[in-house]
Amino acid sequence: MEQLTITIKGGRVEVEVEGVRGSRCLQLTQAIEELIGQIDSRSLKKELYIAHTVGRNICIERFPKQR
Repeated sequence: MEQLTITIKGGRVEVEVEGVRGSRCLQLTQAIEELIGQIDSRSLKKELYIAHTVGRNICIERFPKQR
């Protein structure tokens, strides 16, 4: 199950994504990032680098574009 957790502390916004593999996590947070503006830091989890399996024999790996 995909889950976004948004925490606001002392004027800082933290967004944590769980239950998502590959670069989909970056897609899910994109709208929030655009609203907030400047991103101070980003921590990527190991799930970002896990391949997606589509159908029976097709495997797609996604890697984030460097900004």
